[in-house]
Amino acid sequence: MKVLFAGSAFDRIKESFLPLFGGLEVRIARDDEVSEALPWAEVLVTPPRAIGESLLKRAVSLRMIQQWGTGIEGIDLRACSALGITVCNVPSRGTGNAESVAEIALMLMLLLARRFSRAQENLLKIGRVHAPKGITLWKRRACLVGLGGLGHCIAERLLCLGMDIVGVNRTVRPEFQSWGLRSVHPLDELDKAVVGCDFLVLALPLNEDTAGIVDRKTLRALGPKGYLVNVARGGLVVREDLEAALDAGEIAGAGLDVFWVEPPDPNDPLLRRANVVATPHIGGVTDEALSGVANFVRENIERFARGETPLSKVLPPAGQAETRP
Repeated sequence: MKVLFAGSAFDRIKESFLPLFGGLEVRIARDDEVSEALPWAEVLVTPPRAIGESLLKRAVSLRMIQQWGTGIEGIDLRACSALGITVCNVPSRGTGNAESVAEIALMLMLLLARRFSRAQENLLKIGRVHAPKGITLWKRRACLVGLGGLGHCIAERLLCLGMDIVGVNRTVRPEFQSWGLRSVHPLDELDKAVVGCDFLVLALPLNEDTAGIVDRKTLRALGPKGYLVNVARGGLVVREDLEAALDAGEIAGAGLDVFWVEPPDPNDPLLRRANVVATPHIGGVTDEALSGVANFVRENIERFARGETPLSKVLPPAGQAETRP
């Protein structure tokens, strides 16, 4: 199989994962080289990126797209289905990805709760100790939106800290009853579920149904003592509404590991607010996540090469038949 790793990030970490792909023909294309290299590839391994008809027209030999991670929102699944291209992602839980992102969510919550920016100012500029007063996560309530693999990992960690969790998910499934959640609501009850919560944590995919799901109304329902934490996708939040809510004191602050445009502008004033803490989309950038994802991708490509059904296959939209042999 001819496997193309598409993205400059792969070139930076190639020593960490390439040894796992011995026996396969492998190339790495930097971001500006992807289009030129596509005709060669039978398998495309890619981080989140836009893959539409114009790009796929160059992929004359492509049989499989393997997402390096969970998010496939940029891939035109209808176009892939029409061309007979199999699309797979990586399950987040159990590969180190969800576990790592859950730790970032917890870190952002702690930094907000302990007012880290003010604490650094007291330590490094003012020379003051025993201030500022923060809040504990213990006994606080979080509204966790998205109860997939990532949401499950976040819930486990927050429950261990003695937090109360209200879950929100597209479907309300029986297994949620065993998680120890206070309650579970469908997505259309988000504004109801978030009332009385100290944190609103986003852990759901970005798609047509979830784009802009957190707007001014939701943030007002969260209230002036509540914090927004987003470790999923920037587009889940209406940016203008977040900025307005912060300006008006309608929420206490925000923790962000994802953004509307990536990388974000280093001079973006949103990133410099005292009540905003941000990290550069590093939730899944850990040793265990890299190893776990790489191993899954390798094994899945090998399954596909043997003619077996690959794991974590993204089903094509209804009514679209696969046509490329």
